[in-house]
Amino acid sequence: MLGANKLKVNGLVTKISGRYGVKLNKYVNVGNHLHLVVKLSGSPMTARRRYRSWIRLITARIAFEIGGAKKGRPFLDENGQKTKFWDAIPFSRIIHGLRGWSTIDRYALKNKLEARGLPKAQAIFLARELYNSNQTTKPPD
Repeated sequence: MLGANKLKVNGLVTKISGRYGVKLNKYVNVGNHLHLVVKLSGSPMTARRRYRSWIRLITARIAFEIGGAKKGRPFLDENGQKTKFWDAIPFSRIIHGLRGWSTIDRYALKNKLEARGLPKAQAIFLARELYNSNQTTKPPD
């Protein structure tokens, strides 16, 4: 999902998030997966329903736009073999408190550094150093 496809993915995420009233607090396109830290307003039940619809539409539209996947027509890899566009279902968790926000901030930064070519160990070290020297992270409003 890099190169020319990165613009498509970014556009889809922004457009669909706006349509569903989902606020993107953090967005990292790593190339083979996305990190989305979002805020949903409303009651827990309403937010949960909105999240399910939003994530379903985003994953389907990205698979369609990038992979050409359509119902009844499998996605084909570069060798023409049937494959899945996504390896797994979306992973999500609810973030609580300052510790949760600092953990997700460092994790997103580490992934951004890895996406730019840094080895994992260096990305972890640099993300920790950058985060600790710039302790301005607070939970978003």
